[in-house]
Amino acid sequence: MKTCLAAIVWGVNRVAKIPSNLMGLAARMTTPVVRGRVMCWAYNFKQYSCNPRYLSEYLAAHNEPFDVYWVLRKGISTNNIDPNVKIVRYRSWEYYRLVASAEFLVTNIRTEPYKIGWRKRKCQKYLSLWHGGMALKRIEKDAEQSLTYAYLRRAKADSRVADLMISGCRFHTSLIEQKFWYDGEILEKGIPRNDIFFDDEATERLRGVLAQRYGIADDEYLVLYAPTFRTSRSIEPYRIDWANVISAIEKRSGGKKVRVMLRLHPLLLGNNVSSLLVNHQQVIDMTAYHDMQELLRVSDMLITDYSSSMFDFSMQMRPCLLYATDVEQYDRGYYFDFSELPYPLARNQQELIEIIDSFDEEKYKVSTQKFFDEKVGLVENGNASKHIAEWMREHRMK
Repeated sequence: MKTCLAAIVWGVNRVAKIPSNLMGLAARMTTPVVRGRVMCWAYNFKQYSCNPRYLSEYLAAHNEPFDVYWVLRKGISTNNIDPNVKIVRYRSWEYYRLVASAEFLVTNIRTEPYKIGWRKRKCQKYLSLWHGGMALKRIEKDAEQSLTYAYLRRAKADSRVADLMISGCRFHTSLIEQKFWYDGEILEKGIPRNDIFFDDEATERLRGVLAQRYGIADDEYLVLYAPTFRTSRSIEPYRIDWANVISAIEKRSGGKKVRVMLRLHPLLLGNNVSSLLVNHQQVIDMTAYHDMQELLRVSDMLITDYSSSMFDFSMQMRPCLLYATDVEQYDRGYYFDFSELPYPLARNQQELIEIIDSFDEEKYKVSTQKFFDEKVGLVENGNASKHIAEWMREHRMK
């Protein structure tokens, strides 16, 4: 049986047409788990980003005893991937062998094992490095009424097989314990994607990348506009007539030229919505840029609405403003009243301009630090990847 099944699989050229569960079974029957092999993916195999990316690069840069692979769908660019990380295409035979043989599987989203052709083996460890830390919007069990049955099934199956989840603050740890259907180990030592905020050389390096790709000068004032996803898929809440807003920001920045980097949620990637929102010559569409954390690191100001990026970004103590025209209608609910947040909220464009005009940076820094200390319990210090690597070394196969 084993020999016949392997022969059938090896004789098929287009394995993507064979059901994933059959391919996974064939791979498990012909491939042992390999000590130190690490398989990573992010956002449904569509990006090289977020926590798995930063962990991968840490492992490669520090000569850790791991062999790192990254899985991407066909057609996804590999230009920005660390050359020490091996690339595998999703649903290739090599992919199925990898998902069956990796000692550590690392991702940042919910995965339904059956759908990806994976059945957890005795020696495998699954690291669920969730794509957020602090949260404003209610998530998982708290948002159950607005989540689909398919997602809930996937989430619960994912939590059952996870060996480790991570947290960058006391608040997020409590969410994982209570709302994620998860009762395993939580490493409260930070999240890898936030390590970049403690890298003193990152801003200069990334500014160079933006200068080369987009012609952004070193002395320009960068504003990242990153609204989050609406289930209605309406773009009306995202619209800003940038002329007066940019003028207000330029006045506040001492006359520096302002560039606005528009970054929509990954779920809107590829549907041309962003092109409808670039209505000013100083606005650049960065929705397809490969890594959100890099944009947060180089930005001088963030404008968002309900995105958890507000918490990541403000660790740098740079101005974060909220622009949300649908606060009362947004369908997910919140963990904090907006009055508890250190970020000023504008419900319309005129309020946004007034907030920019009157923004008190010193007062903002004090209130942000107080929020982190008293409400959040922040533990980030730039060593999250290091701590996860230590956990992996301790849990390797004997």
